[in-house]
Amino acid sequence: MIEFFKEYSIVKWVLVGFGVLYFLDKYGIFSPIDNLINRIGKYKFKMYSHLNNPKLKELINYFNKMQFSNVEQSLKGMNSSYRAFAFKSLGQYGKMEISDQWLHKDPSNNLPKIVKAYQLINKAWEIRGRGTIDTVSNQNQVAFKNNLKKAETLLLEVESSSPFDSNCVASLLKIYKATDMNREYVHKLFNDAIKKYPDDEELHFNYFAFISPKWGASEEELQAYLKNLTAQSPFIQYLILAQYYFDIVHLYDYKDDNKEIKRFIEGMKTKIFEEDQLYKYELYLLLYWLSNNLELKGLEKHYKKILTPYWED
Repeated sequence: MIEFFKEYSIVKWVLVGFGVLYFLDKYGIFSPIDNLINRIGKYKFKMYSHLNNPKLKELINYFNKMQFSNVEQSLKGMNSSYRAFAFKSLGQYGKMEISDQWLHKDPSNNLPKIVKAYQLINKAWEIRGRGTIDTVSNQNQVAFKNNLKKAETLLLEVESSSPFDSNCVASLLKIYKATDMNREYVHKLFNDAIKKYPDDEELHFNYFAFISPKWGASEEELQAYLKNLTAQSPFIQYLILAQYYFDIVHLYDYKDDNKEIKRFIEGMKTKIFEEDQLYKYELYLLLYWLSNNLELKGLEKHYKKILTPYWED
């Protein structure tokens, strides 16, 4: 073997190189595989959490100009759907150093903790991407989990009496779907929250992701929620059904032979939602993906058009 390496020294150095790359990837330092995937290309999209909505863009401007009292008053004047997108907007477009300055200036205030948590969660999911876990490098998994852990630490400091408590719990649910957590604790967290905020779309949306088999939940957990779905508001029923249908099509390659899902997607075209019901854009996104996966070209085109303020791909 020694003689072989002497004669073909290039082989030795190639093997050494692979060993070094394996070590770097294993410990989350650098991932050549991930960089190759990035170069070849993943599913490319652009998300605009502010929806080019003047009120949300004004909020971002208030925040980045450190007009914190205006930020707080704006958020308090929004309904739950609007406020969820407001926090998403600050998570995507708010400068993290501004959150740090706000926290330093007013360490007892819950709001900058929540804003920074949204920023960290947004950063974590940007790093992870939308693929399955086997497509995420060790480097990115480490960074993903580190950001989620920092966000969780901030959210757990928030008092339950905060006027933004529902957003705080919803954010924890988004973290816990991707991390190891006592599942009974998370179920209780959600159930306690919806007693106070029964029609909060963000809570239901994020909890359903937590109990989806796509994220490792059991069928019992899923069915326990679905059996009470008709007790929810009509909009939450539409939102959760769209999530459920997308999951079974995406995860199990469900073909919709009886056209149940197609009828549902077509039926959503006739629904009219309030102007300030911003969570309709999460519904439209799911309907667009469903139409694409089921090759319903006319419906896909319809939902892509009305989705444009939020999503481009």
